[in-house]
Amino acid sequence: MKTIELHVTLQPQVLDTQGQALNRAVHDLGYTQVNDIRVGKLLYMTVEEATDEAVHNVVTTLSEKLFANTVIEEYSYKVVDEGEKA
Repeated sequence: MKTIELHVTLQPQVLDTQGQALNRAVHDLGYTQVNDIRVGKLLYMTVEEATDEAVHNVVTTLSEKLFANTVIEEYSYKVVDEGEKA
């Protein structure tokens, strides 16, 4: 069983309105040194597959069909140890 950490973010060229709103709020709080906030999703899941290739196929298929809108979002993942999860 593998624990997967999946990151889904907007593609760099896509306007991140939620990130812009947070950026303004952070500046309003006086933290003008913080800039370029981008918002994304972080998902954790366990996958019970025998090989790394099978895990990759499952994660890629689910990411492209369910977790990410690949027209405007990109995704990446890594296999993590249980102690690594934040």
